[in-house]
Amino acid sequence: MAATLVEDTIHRAAPDNDSVQTARGLLKKNSFQDLGISADQTWLLGRCKGSGKEPYQVSVDLADPSSPTCRCNCPSRKFPCKHGLGLMLLYLASPDKFKPKEPPAELLAKREKKVVRDQKKAEGGETAPRKVNKAALTKKAGAQRDGLDLLEKLVVDLVSGGQWFEETRLDKLERQAKQLGDAYLPGAMYVLNRLILVGRDEELSDEERMARASDLIGHLWATVQKGRNYLDEKIAGDESQAEADAAIEDVLGKAWQLTELREKGYWKSGLSLLELAYERTDDEARQQRVEFSHLIELDDGSIYQAITYRPFKGMKQIPEQSSFAQTLTVAEAGVYPGFLNRRIRWEKGAEQAEEMKAAHWKKVYGHARPEFKAALDAFRQQLKHPLAPREAVVLLRCERIGKAGDSLVLEDTAGTRIEAADQRKDYSNVANLLRAAGMVGKDRPAVLARLFVRPVANTVVACPLAALTPKHHLRLGL
Repeated sequence: MAATLVEDTIHRAAPDNDSVQTARGLLKKNSFQDLGISADQTWLLGRCKGSGKEPYQVSVDLADPSSPTCRCNCPSRKFPCKHGLGLMLLYLASPDKFKPKEPPAELLAKREKKVVRDQKKAEGGETAPRKVNKAALTKKAGAQRDGLDLLEKLVVDLVSGGQWFEETRLDKLERQAKQLGDAYLPGAMYVLNRLILVGRDEELSDEERMARASDLIGHLWATVQKGRNYLDEKIAGDESQAEADAAIEDVLGKAWQLTELREKGYWKSGLSLLELAYERTDDEARQQRVEFSHLIELDDGSIYQAITYRPFKGMKQIPEQSSFAQTLTVAEAGVYPGFLNRRIRWEKGAEQAEEMKAAHWKKVYGHARPEFKAALDAFRQQLKHPLAPREAVVLLRCERIGKAGDSLVLEDTAGTRIEAADQRKDYSNVANLLRAAGMVGKDRPAVLARLFVRPVANTVVACPLAALTPKHHLRLGL
């Protein structure tokens, strides 16, 4: 029923934050007219003044209020457009303005077609066997083998040549990075781009530059060795299939479809998720904006990541990763192969939002690790895989948070300490944690932290993302 429509649903449906703000502007301008709502409250109808001579015809199908279907005859390429978003926002603000009105037959017909499509999809009726173009796959594999040969020579040259960060050599690496992209080796291209950025970063000391470069070059060498194995469908004896599948995604540019994740068993049902932190960062090596929603599963405490990659070129065509202000129940979701923090993804509309309750925060707090050792051991185990992420997000319950010399440290019940450290130069999560500790420190707060290895010192430190108690939740980052 329309009465269950909540603003969080509108934000999650929006292609980006700007669209929501623009939609609010339509309300201020009183752009909507002829507002109507069906007798069963599952249709919102209206017209909206636009740039054309005639107002746009706008409708919102709320048969499933958690996943509204907006329709509009405006020329916008965004879906839903600002007019559909505005109609929903107007209903939330002023439901009394909507008078009884039934939708035209054409809209009812579209709903029926959608119901049939969704039913077939649920029953597997629309899932036709995937056609495999063997010739194309063989050609791609050949290009990848040639790319790995190039990468091997490149790494040997980097190690033996010295002074790899001279400008002329960095220019050559740029050309070679593009060749790796053309050879369907995106993971290697991104790592090489990262190495180039390290070489050109004038703020790094020589010692830190070499430490960062050593790790990246090691990653490239492992890409050569494991990439060839993956092309031959081999995995190492000390590597699980899930770890291999995760690395294949990165090394060979594997793009998982939800149907494939289900077939391979990377699938979960009946998830209860709560967002602990949300981040966005511009990744210059990938030339993408990367947006993360850090979600905890309330039943078992697993920390997942919902991720959206938005290329700098054409960013507006890809919706932002949603940030969730309410608890989510997700019927089914693909959980990507990976390591400590696995990526999670579900079909639009597979989730139901519910009001946040005190019991949810108590449950989250109960999942925080009272001793840091297990989290540190798991992270160090992850680092043993040469292609695994060099960071991991964990939830740590702190006995104390305070200064030790010039550093802010987290301490557990056993006296184990982890130094808090920032990863951005333009923003301090650590300063926010210090302020938060003054508010909740006496309550033994849990801290959602990203573990990473500090170069040169080679020590594990923690970037704080959120602090919480059974009663409080404070986000510490951007």
